[in-house]
Formats: sequence, C-alpha cells, structure tokens
Amino acid sequence: MEITRDGIACALCCTPTTEVVYQVLSSQSPFPQREDVQERWCPAGCDQLHPVEWKETMPLLPGDDA
Repeated sequence: MEITRDGIACALCCTPTTEVVYQVLSSQSPFPQREDVQERWCPAGCDQLHPVEWKETMPLLPGDDA
C-alpha cells in the first residue's frame, strides 16, 4: 500500500518534506511490517531550486546512488 505523508525536515529550509511511502502490511498485524520511502520532496521547492545541495544533505532513498 502506498501513502503520502509529511516526513523529515528539509535540511535546507526546515520545512517538513512530503514522502511517498510503500508500506508492507500483514494480515496477522494491524501495523505495517516494513516501510520504504519511495520519493521525497520539499514543498518549498528546495529539491528543485538547489538539487546538488539537496542531494548532498538529505538521506538517501532506496535505489539512490551512494
């Protein structure tokens, strides 16, 4: 199941980021078993205005280059 939620604070402007999160659910538990952040962006546009600084300061997502 995919959800969109507020995430961690942007390292450049401290605005809460927006995240698309994939949650692995189980029929035996009411809570997600695992969460993977698929996408993250800053509502203030820091990810587009300063892409190099954004990539250097924000934590890597699954599939990002190290």
